[in-house]
Formats: sequence, C-alpha cells, structure tokens
Amino acid sequence: MNRQSYLKYIKEAVLEGRRQYERQIESWKASFDPNRFLGMYSPPGFIPLQAQTEGFLFRVTGEREYGEQAKRMLLAVEEFKAILPAEVAQRHPEYAKGIPSFETMFQGSHYIQGYLFLKGSELLSEAETSRIEASIRSAIHGMLHYPEWGAHNRSMLRVFALSLAIAALGDTEETREWSQLRDILAEESYGRWSIEDSELYLPLWLISCMAYAELTGKEADYYAKPQTKYYFDFITRAITPYGQIPDYGDAMFNSHWLLWFVCMEKGAARYRCGQMKYAAQQIRDYAMSQLEGPQSLFVAAYFTYAYLWGDDTLEPVKPDWKSELLLDDVVGKKIVFRDGAQEDSSYLLHNYRDEGDYAFTSREYLRRTINAPAEKVHHGHADENSILMLVKQQNILLHDGGYRDQAPNGKYRADIYHNRLVFRSGRPDPEGTMYDFIHDDGTYRRVSTELLHFHSFGGIEYSRTRLYDPYRQVLWDRCITFLKEEGVYIIVDWTVSRIDQSLSTVNLWHPGTVIEADQDYYVGQVRHIYSAPDDPKPFVNRRELGLLIEFPGSSRPKGHERIRRCYGESDMIFEADSRQLEAGGMSCFATVLTPIPLSRNAREFTGRTIITALSPSHDQLALTYTGLNKKIELTYKLDLNKGVLDVPDYPKYDWEQGCLHYGSIATDADFSFVSTTDSSTGRYGFVNGIGIRYRDSELFRTPVMSSYQFQTDSYKEANHKWRAWHGIFHPGGTR
Repeated sequence: MNRQSYLKYIKEAVLEGRRQYERQIESWKASFDPNRFLGMYSPPGFIPLQAQTEGFLFRVTGEREYGEQAKRMLLAVEEFKAILPAEVAQRHPEYAKGIPSFETMFQGSHYIQGYLFLKGSELLSEAETSRIEASIRSAIHGMLHYPEWGAHNRSMLRVFALSLAIAALGDTEETREWSQLRDILAEESYGRWSIEDSELYLPLWLISCMAYAELTGKEADYYAKPQTKYYFDFITRAITPYGQIPDYGDAMFNSHWLLWFVCMEKGAARYRCGQMKYAAQQIRDYAMSQLEGPQSLFVAAYFTYAYLWGDDTLEPVKPDWKSELLLDDVVGKKIVFRDGAQEDSSYLLHNYRDEGDYAFTSREYLRRTINAPAEKVHHGHADENSILMLVKQQNILLHDGGYRDQAPNGKYRADIYHNRLVFRSGRPDPEGTMYDFIHDDGTYRRVSTELLHFHSFGGIEYSRTRLYDPYRQVLWDRCITFLKEEGVYIIVDWTVSRIDQSLSTVNLWHPGTVIEADQDYYVGQVRHIYSAPDDPKPFVNRRELGLLIEFPGSSRPKGHERIRRCYGESDMIFEADSRQLEAGGMSCFATVLTPIPLSRNAREFTGRTIITALSPSHDQLALTYTGLNKKIELTYKLDLNKGVLDVPDYPKYDWEQGCLHYGSIATDADFSFVSTTDSSTGRYGFVNGIGIRYRDSELFRTPVMSSYQFQTDSYKEANHKWRAWHGIFHPGGTR
C-alpha cells in the first residue's frame, strides 16, 4: 500500500461510517451502562473517528462535503450527555464544570485532530468554533483532576491531547497553564525509557511521544536521542518473520498493530531506514489479511497518519535477522531465536524482563494510586524467564496468556498462565488439581533478572538467564539450547533454594489443546486464539504442526488439566517437584520442545533427547540428542561456582581442578557441545571455559599465561577462561 491506497481506504471507510451512523447511535444507547468502568462518561466512540477522517479528507482533497460532515460530527458530540444520570454525574468532582464532551485519552486525539483539520476554514462560523472549542475545553477540565504521571501510555496520551488542545485553542492564560502541565507530564518520557513491558500499551506511549515532539517543534532533537531510536529498532526486530507482533505483557492477539505500523512508517521516514519500512509493510499486510467485513473507521483513522508520515520513495529492505538479544540485557531483556528470515521460518521469543532499576518514584506512585496488584509495574506480567511465543511455518505453537476478563485486575498477568516455572510453598493435595494448588490471588511479587549467557555457534545457539525471587527465596536459571538444523529447543531449568523450606516447583507449558498424551510425551496444538471474553471471531491458527513436549528422564508427577486461559478453554501441562529443601538445595528440570508435522506419528520424534549424566546434587547435567546420522552431546555446569578455587590467588580457576566429567566430555565450561556425524568431521564449542576434552582427545585448551601474585610478589603460570570458542575436529584424529 502507498499514500494513494491509504487515501482510497479512508474514503471508503468514511462512506461506510456515514451509512452506519444511525445504527451505531442506537447500538451505543442500547449498551450504555452508566456504572461501567467507574461510571466515567464518554460519547459514542465512532464520532471522534468520523470527525478525524472526514476532516482529514477535507484537508487533503479540499472537497466541501467532507468538511461539512466533519463539522457535523464535531458539533454532534454534545448531543449525548443527557444519557448520564444526574446522580452518577454528581459523584464525580471531575464534572464540576460540566460533563466532559469526550474522553480525553482515547477519544481526544481523534476529536481535536478533526477540529484542527477544519480550524480557520470558512466552513466554521464563529459560534460553531466557540462550541467546538468549548467541547475541547470541557474534556481538558475533566482531565486536570487526574493527570497521571510517569513514563507510560496514559500519561503521554494526556500529553497528546493537551498538545492538540493547545494548538486548537491558541495562546491564552489557560493554555499556558496546560502547556506547563503538558511539559511536566512529558518530561519522564521524552527521549527516555518507558516503564511498560506491554505490546498493547507501548505503542500508545510511543505515538504520543512522537506527536508531542511534532506539535512542540522538537522532532529533530527527539529523533536524535538514542532512546527514541531504540523503540523503532526494537519492534523492527521483534516481529515474527511473517509480520505478527508477539504478545507480551498486557496484550491481546496482534493488538494495536495499527499503532505499531504507523510508528514504523514515521520511523522509516525519519531514519531513512528500509528495514523499518519493511517491518511496517509486514505488520500491515499480515494484520490486513486477518480483517473481515467493510472498511473500518478505526483503521482509517490511523491510515491518516500513515498518509501524512509515510514516505513512498523509501524502498523496503528485507532484513536477514538471526537469533539475537532483543535488543539488550538492561531494558529490553528479551531473546529471539530464529532459523531464518523467510516467512515460514521458526521464531521463539524468551522474556526475562523485570521491572528494572529505574523510575522508582513513578512506579511507586502507580502502585499506590491504581488497583492493579497483579501487574509488574507497569502493564507487565509475572512472565520473567518465560517463553512467550513459538512459531514455525506460521503455525503458532506457544503464545502468551492474554490480559484480563474484566477490570480492574489482570487475571492472566499471573505466573501460572505463562510457560515458566512457578514456585509454591508446601505440597499439592493428592486429591486436588494442580491448578487449584498453584492458583493464588495473583499478586505480583517483584523479582530481578539478568543475562548470564547468549552465544550462537551457528547450528547450535544457547542462552542462560537468571531470576532472583526474594519472596519465594529461590534462584532460578533458565537455559535454552536451540538445535537449529534439527528444529529442537532444549530447555534446562535449574533452581536453588536460599532457605530451608518445603517447596513445590511446577514446570508449566500451555500448548493450547493436548491432542495426544502418553506417559513419555504430550502433543499440543493451538487451534484458536481469543482476543476478548466471548470473542465471536477468534483467530484461527494453522494446523499443519503440533508441539511435542517431553520431559526426558523425569519420574516426577506429570499431567495436563483443562483451565481457562487467554479468554478460552486451554490445556495446562505440568511437571511437578515437591520436597523439603535445605538452604542451597538444587533442582534440575529438562524439557524438549519439538514442532512436528501432525501428518506423522509423534513417536517418530520422541526419545531423541536423553539425560546421560545428572549429578546427585543436580549441579551438573549432560544431555544427548540423537538424530539422523548425527549425535549432539551437551553439557551444562548448573552450579556456576563448581570448580572455582577457594584460594587467595588470582585467577580463581584452574584446568585440573575445575574440569568436570560428563561421560564422554570433560570440560570446565559453563556450557559445551560436541556434534558428531557419520562423516569424519565433528564440531565442538563451549562458553566460559579453559578447555574441552572428548573421549581421549583434547579438543581445545587456552594458552597458559603468566599471572602476577600481589600477595607474594611473584609470578606463576595460570589458565585463562575464554568467553567462548568453537572448532572442528576429526574423531580419532586431529583438530
């Protein structure tokens, strides 16, 4: 699509909006509930949208009919206030100067933009201008009672509306006060980090920041800031190969794609970035392919921004993204695993984002102001160390758990609705369900996370992220190993109890519907994804593939239960470990995820990954994957302190004392692999190690170095750990 196709769509949507006007009004009246969501009034939502799109077409085409229709909408907004009972209005001090003519945050930008398209034209009389500006003023007056602050969407949506209102009403004593409030609210967001980890709300914040920069003449400064560009790069790299925006935090399926799309159009034009242009194209084309029915006014309203902000001369450039950090290990705290950049390529998104060590004051303000105890402030979930999404050949195999069935709290924010470990005190009732045992009030308990490792060896990719849970007194590392050519994901979870306690650790997976279950494996398939309670038209997923889930070597209780998740019925698969732990007690879990074609028997794929070595204390683990003509042996030093020297000298590691034995592999590394085939060449690699031996052959050792010892004023020979290394060798021969 280009500017002309956006214009065509907007024209068709406007005509459809006119045809539906009376029906929409009657529908709004029939469904109006004065007590819904705290009883705050807002007029029919399509009226500001119609005003904006009609006004836009008047500005672009100059055709009077569009201007007349826009004026009609701008004036009509006053007709609906009488529906609000007086006793409801009286309980709101925000209405002391009158009921606001429209809701400021989500209707304000559309309504006021519609007026700005007409402002100064001969279509508006002085009296009509005064009426419309009075409507704008009434909305701002109501908003002034509760100007939420902090680097989040609702603060910046207020800034968006204030910026437009100031432009609409001009320079007055009143708007100068609004200007001060606008700038104060924008201060924590302008060119700075958002506090929201939410696919649904982050683009509302971003587009509002962009509008503020535009309306205050600060675009050159705003787009030059590295924090600003970060968010455009983030979504460019976050989308699936076919253009879906992954759900994370508060979100529904592919929600707010329109905002992401227009943000990317603007970003592409500002940064002259073909990859951003390609991302905008992919987001738009995928989402448009899911739309049904006539042209939408809501879509058209954002197409006005695409028309105004986009650049048709900029060619899209298809990126060749590989597995990577998204984008960093401080703010983004996500990892994407990919096997290519084609639309049918696989994609896995791992999230370890915590609240972070910034914006304490605004987070505390929100915690003490709004009733949302289940959220990771702000709009985040208890999804740290969880796998949010897994896709292959455009078959969604794992997805996030949704937002909430109703306000105020977010049911699906809780840890149990995510693909992760959950921790509970005590043991489950053998007569009860696992869901009843782990289900609690959903209150979010703050944790902290960090990245330990991420490294790609080409065909094998590995990450390790750590979570510190002070409430449950648990440390939890999640290791993900992606066997790229095999299309297999091996998840190794390792936990340490910080105190003596009776603890249940439950390994949870949510693959939609369990279509096959055996004592050794489960096969799940996501058939539908709902976007709201009673969603009449859920997304229908492709069904060529299913997800094979195995717990190799596990004798723990396992099972699956039907629960409500993401607004519909869903199966929860679990593996549970319940025991009395001493401080320092460790546990290890291994899960294998394999996307498989459902046209084939699942048993063709089971049992390929086995545990070949697990120490009694669960501080080191070895796994072997056996495929067609290939064997991949993997080692994990689970306790990273194992083998570290307790001596005054530096460095505090040594090959002879730090080398651990995993059967055929001996290494001191945190992670290592050896891959052999029927050919005469093998491959090896490791992370954070001195060396690696395979059977009787030394594959690699770091060179010995001299190390000055300050305590004794002398030198000694010492080993040195390299960050990572890989190479080839010939079994029975040389490297």
